[in-house]
Amino acid sequence: AGIPLNAIAPGTVVTPMTEPMLAGPDVRKIVDATVPMPLHGHAQPAQIAPLLTWLTSPENELVTGQVVFIDGGADAVLRGDGTW
Repeated sequence: AGIPLNAIAPGTVVTPMTEPMLAGPDVRKIVDATVPMPLHGHAQPAQIAPLLTWLTSPENELVTGQVVFIDGGADAVLRGDGTW
């Protein structure tokens, strides 16, 4: 159809849904262990939005069929050194 079809894979994004989990130290430890984000911690929506804006903009003429990880390094940490 001539449109780029992509997906993003965010780590933990601080939203009204996740804020209560991140506020409690015990649950936050579980979240941090499950989705480790060593590069600047949990994301704000404003950090994710520019990628979505660009992927869906007319400027994006070639990126399609991709899953773009915007997870602060979570995927790399969880996959481990053996993957690379």
